[in-house]
Amino acid sequence: MRIGFIGLGAMGLPMAGHLVTSGHEVTVASRGRGPVEAAVAQGAREGASPREVAEASAVIFLCVPNSPEVSEVVEAMLPALGPGKTVVDCSTIDPEVERAQHAIVGATGARYLDAPLSGGTAGARKGTLTLMVGGDAAVLAETEPAMEPFAGLVVHVGGPGMGQVVKLCNNLIYAAQMTATAEATAMAVKSGVDMAKLFEVLTHATGDCVAVRTRLPVPGVVPDSPASNGWEPGFMTDLMAKDVDLALAYAARTGVPVATTAAARQLLTAASAAGYGREDFSAVAKVVLAMANA
Repeated sequence: MRIGFIGLGAMGLPMAGHLVTSGHEVTVASRGRGPVEAAVAQGAREGASPREVAEASAVIFLCVPNSPEVSEVVEAMLPALGPGKTVVDCSTIDPEVERAQHAIVGATGARYLDAPLSGGTAGARKGTLTLMVGGDAAVLAETEPAMEPFAGLVVHVGGPGMGQVVKLCNNLIYAAQMTATAEATAMAVKSGVDMAKLFEVLTHATGDCVAVRTRLPVPGVVPDSPASNGWEPGFMTDLMAKDVDLALAYAARTGVPVATTAAARQLLTAASAAGYGREDFSAVAKVVLAMANA
């Protein structure tokens, strides 16, 4: 299959690599030269622009940071879009902006899906990402074979923009998990609790959650955790903050109170201000530990 991929960041580059190794003809574009060269070294072809990527491809994946970048890339591709083309946005952006892209692309005769991702850089490298897809179910059925090289689970969650809504719901829960995990860790550390024993109890008790299992924020307890690996980001603090901002804005538009999400955002702000913006978002625990003199 002729596939385009625009946005070769920490998620996009391994995703494009899986497409190449699965035998697809992949044309790529990204703002940074390094990732493009890395993808080309794996067997991808470089596209000079988003338009050139769209011209060369039947399915075009986008994986860019935020709403303005998605709108910019879609606008650049428009002259090359039409019947026989499908755009799949794997970014996490504002649901209303995404619904506008569905309409803009659909007006050319091309099809559009929003398919934000969960699983972090580890899932991207392993090819086990979860995709929550908004748009036409028939279009997804035709397009899903192009997703399979990097997906562990693909779920159709509704019409245009609903993939983004579900992704924001997922991430506001994850941010709250990490906030609670950070606070519990600080209390345990300050009290002299054996952290390995705490981890054993939590993972077999009602405190169990993904944040505890993958991001208990003390080194040496979870070998693959960011805390045990120099806070290397599986999901950067600044990106989680961006997603929480999207959730807060969408919640305000829909009239949903989100006090816990607002508290998580304050802690993310403090972590970014402390210089942890490009570290894994579990670095919020460093802020809590410092405040607790732990």
